Amino acid sequence: MASNSHGQTSTEDTSKPNDQKKFEGTKDDDYGFYFYPERGVPEEKPSFWKGIWQGRTSGQKLKCETNVAWCIENHPMVKLMMRALKSHGCAVDLTRHVSCEKCRERVNGGFDPTTNQVVVCQNNATKRSICCNVLAHEFIHAFDACRAKVDFENLRHLACSEIRAANIMHCSFMAAVSSGDASPVNIKQRHQECVKSKAIMSVLMVRNVTHEKASQVVDSVFDKCYKDLEPVGRRPRKGSRDPDRALIEGAYYGYTG
Repeated sequence: MASNSHGQTSTEDTSKPNDQKKFEGTKDDDYGFYFYPERGVPEEKPSFWKGIWQGRTSGQKLKCETNVAWCIENHPMVKLMMRALKSHGCAVDLTRHVSCEKCRERVNGGFDPTTNQVVVCQNNATKRSICCNVLAHEFIHAFDACRAKVDFENLRHLACSEIRAANIMHCSFMAAVSSGDASPVNIKQRHQECVKSKAIMSVLMVRNVTHEKASQVVDSVFDKCYKDLEPVGRRPRKGSRDPDRALIEGAYYGYTG
């Protein structure tokens, strides 16, 4: 996988689970496929009882697909990203480009550049709000692949796309102030630190590199990629009308439904 939306585990824990190590050195593991068992990582044949348990995931899949449909119709950031993709010749076909799947722990979704698909983790991203955030985040990676022909096997390209996704979707100026993590004096610096931290974590999740290497790569492309806010044109403030304004303003740049 090129990238992923993180689950609810500690953001400080970027080490791999013990059972992932047996796949180290394989192509699939190196690109984060471990977290997406339906995408090629070997998995044991389910036992009778496990098969019964897995039958319960059909309800999860239906709920996930219902949430996806709602986000597509109602969430301003998701709508904007889909319009931007269409404007650049990469229209989203829900039956082809979005897939609800069972994932392992620690991730809510991902973007698979080999199939040009966004994955929503039906067993982890169970809330509608999380589903919408996953779609918007991963559509940023899809947009980068479409607009800039990003090579996600290139660490610098991957780091740049992760910086953009964290900058636009996750690190909010207002959230930092309200939580006490930043003040009007140092808010820009703290925001950049948040973006760097999330980008580094994302790189570590899908590549077999050291923290030092991931940090170096992120730093090497940070300034340029941090300034690139396409197609949103702003850093949306948490709880504000910024996403709605971005959706409206997108029409001036050809991002229409």
